[in-house]
Amino acid sequence: MAGTFVVGGAGVISAVVAYLFPPSEANSGLTRQAVKAGQAEDIPPGRGKLAAVDGEPVWVLNSPSGFVALSALCTHKGCVVKWDEKRRVFNCPCHEGLFDERGNVIAGLPRRPLVPFRVGVVHGELHVSRGEAGKV
Repeated sequence: MAGTFVVGGAGVISAVVAYLFPPSEANSGLTRQAVKAGQAEDIPPGRGKLAAVDGEPVWVLNSPSGFVALSALCTHKGCVVKWDEKRRVFNCPCHEGLFDERGNVIAGLPRRPLVPFRVGVVHGELHVSRGEAGKV
């Protein structure tokens, strides 16, 4: 009987700890699946396109150094950033955060850069997935 209470108590405690201290990012085989984000030729240099990767909005940008994919969620409060073609910056409309073409903070309240995604071009088609920036 005492063993049942110990095992049950351990289960409850582990559930509470998992709730209070969730992992920073869930890792599963599904999060690495590449999403087709369209044709590379459809995004001229200096322009960007919003795509959804694992339900998250992601900007795919044709920058001078090649295609870049960045989370469209501002790292300050999660507002969706917008690409400003003229100024060549991502602009957060909520709290005036500004990010450069690589997602680095250049002004405003955000303290962390935009989260990079992997992007690659396969037979002229853009493929985007979670993970470090680079080729798919």
